[in-house]
Amino acid sequence: MKRLEYMTILRQKLVDGGLSNEEINDALEFYEELFLDGGYENEEKTAQNLGDPEKLAQQILAENGAVGFVRPQAKMEDVIDPANAQTTPPPRPDYDIAPDNRNLALIVIVLITSVVWAPVGFGLLTGAFAVAFGITAALFSIGCVGIGLVVSGGITLFQAPPVGLMLFGVGLFLIGLSVLVFVPFCKLVVGLFKKFFTWLINLFRKLFNKAGSGKAVSENG
Repeated sequence: MKRLEYMTILRQKLVDGGLSNEEINDALEFYEELFLDGGYENEEKTAQNLGDPEKLAQQILAENGAVGFVRPQAKMEDVIDPANAQTTPPPRPDYDIAPDNRNLALIVIVLITSVVWAPVGFGLLTGAFAVAFGITAALFSIGCVGIGLVVSGGITLFQAPPVGLMLFGVGLFLIGLSVLVFVPFCKLVVGLFKKFFTWLINLFRKLFNKAGSGKAVSENG
């Protein structure tokens, strides 16, 4: 049995036994060192000396399941033949990440179903833009009307003072209302859209980062 097959079986049995990822990684690192010190050409002999991977996993679970993996006291020379060891071992595979393709599958599902939710989402987003723009335009128009009334009231004041004062007062009221509502509303709209796009970017970033980190053991070595 070659190193990759042996380590894959050992890992799966430790996972089935309920050992945590950190403890599994520690155990795999120790036995990986045995294979590397034994040399690439002696992988089968090292595997034979280690014994059946299922029994080894049972032993690890029985001895270390409660306290985490503890390196055995036996030296590596007891398992391998130093005379046949490689001078430069092959690169060590990375067992730090458990194989998990759920995030990749989720991304595939999201992309496939995008023909359904993308138009709906785009429509809702466009509608939100339209509503926000409409309210902003209305507030701006109220301010413009107020300015017009102020100007008209100032002109009418010399011809019909009561009417001019009324127009002038209504114009100032509309200008004040527009200013008081327009500025906070703009800040609110900008803040909401900023939070939405930040949340959307972070969501996709997390999904793609997790999917990119989900490497299976069979891809190593």
